[in-house]
Formats: sequence, structure tokens, C-alpha cells
Amino acid sequence: MKKKLINFKNALVLVVGDLILDCYWYSKNYYVLSEESLPIAPINKIKKQPGGAANVAKNIAEIGGNSKIIGFIGTDYEGLTLKKLLNHIRIYPDLISIKKNKTITKIRILSENKQLIRLDFQEKYISKKFNLLYEKIINSLTYYKVLVLSDYAKGTLVNVKKIINLAKKMSVPILIDPKGLDFKKYSGATLLTPNLSEFEQIVGKCYEEKQILQRGIKLVSELNLSALLVTRAKNGMTLFQPEKQPIHFPAISKIASDVTGAGDTVISIIASSLATGYSLEEACFYANIGASIVVQKIGTETLTINQLNTVLNI
Repeated sequence: MKKKLINFKNALVLVVGDLILDCYWYSKNYYVLSEESLPIAPINKIKKQPGGAANVAKNIAEIGGNSKIIGFIGTDYEGLTLKKLLNHIRIYPDLISIKKNKTITKIRILSENKQLIRLDFQEKYISKKFNLLYEKIINSLTYYKVLVLSDYAKGTLVNVKKIINLAKKMSVPILIDPKGLDFKKYSGATLLTPNLSEFEQIVGKCYEEKQILQRGIKLVSELNLSALLVTRAKNGMTLFQPEKQPIHFPAISKIASDVTGAGDTVISIIASSLATGYSLEEACFYANIGASIVVQKIGTETLTINQLNTVLNI
């Protein structure tokens, strides 16, 4: 039987959102100085990765798609580092530099695959260049098949409703990784992809499966969404669509070493799939496989199209 291999080489995805530089400081010999109860973590390795919306763009590129990323960045060393990390043949960075802002940076200190602490630099991007941001988006929507809005509540998508309306006028599907307690601002989007915790912040704590299903169906209607995908870590993910029964995708792995960036992988695979012509159900199936691979890695990691095809054909 011939193996079915998927590819996203013709996928054209526009990514707009909060760019973050993710740094990982690794320590092999973490210990506590007993007389002072002072934790000591000798650092033996440092790794830097594109984070936030930048990780979405990298995910799309790694699975063979093509992405353009629009967002803010600081005029600092961290900004230059992030630009270098986005130097990929399948990524076109169209970034807006802000002189008075630092590039948003997160430093995670880890020992034996456990996170000890996270240090955050620059809370939000504060800019007067939003007209330039919208101009770049308008000029790009003509050439891209799917729009991903990667919201990390860092200031880039402060007027997300305007961006949704721009894309809807041009009939471009809008996929959003949401953040915060106000999901009404995402009304009219094609797809929202909250994790279970984010979903419960909006609809209330769900103690039973039927509560998730009932409230998911209700949220789709309230927000006038074409679809809602609730990602549920080791319990897989559940897709809601108007006037359709919810579809559940069980996780293929119950082991989750680190869920950091898993949501970026999910939305990247769905966007690339839709931009290639796959159905939403197929896109979610592939995304569920991809997420199951990525959560077994430590840190903000991506997967390759070969890794995805290998698991799909086992």
C-alpha cells in the first residue's frame, strides 16, 4: 500500500501578532545553599528561539509552508537576535521597529527539564505606528490564502476587530489564537483555538465532558464563529462548528514533557492545511498529530514535515 504523504509547499500564510524572543538557560546542577536557602543554578547552556507570533511563522516554515510575519520589534540586541532567528527561506519578516520599546523577551531557567523561574522583559509594545501596521496587512492580504492572528496580549492586536474586518472584506479565512477574558473582540473569525484553560475562563469551569460540549456549541453561536477548536493537552482537542456535532480528536501520546508553543504548532498546521486546500476536519486531524509530537519536546520547539508524515504513516 502506497503511503500518503502530505505537503504544504504551496501554502501561503500571513501571520500578524506579538513577536517574542524566547530564551532558555539550562542548568545541570541546580541546588539550594542550605544556610541561606538560596537556589543556585550554574548555567551551562543557553538557547534562543522565536516566540509568540514568530514561533507560528517558524512552525509554518518548518513544515514546508510559506509565511509572511508582520509585527512590532524593539531596536535592541534582542530584536536583532530575533530577526536572525527568522532568517529562513520560507519566512518573510515585515517588521516595524519601535525605538522606545525593548523587544519582548522571556527567559526561562530550567534544570533537569523542569522550569525553575521565568523572567519577563517589556510587558507590551506601545506604538503610534498602527496605521503602518494596518497598511502592511492590507497590502499583504491579496497575496496570502489564510491569516493567522497570534495574540499574546502584548499590544500588537489591540484593535483586532479592525484586522478581522479587513480580512473578511477580502474573503481571507481568519484563524486566531486568543488571549484574555474578552473573546467578543474576536467575533466573526473563521476559527478560534483556545486551550481548555482559556476556554474555561470565558465559559466557566467544566467538570464534565457534556459541559465542554454544551458550552463550546453555545460559544460558537455567541461569537458568530465558523469554528472553535478547544485544545485539551493529554485529552486531545475538540472541534465545534455551527449545526454540526462536535468532533473529538484523541491525543496520540499521553506524555507531555512541555506544552510551551504547542498552540502555535496547532494553528500553524491548520493554517497551512487550509491554505493547501485540505478541509478543516483534515487540518485539525493533522494538527492533533503535530501537537502530540511537539509536547514531547522541551521548550518552544517546532516539528518538520518529515516528522509529521512519519507519524501519519505509522
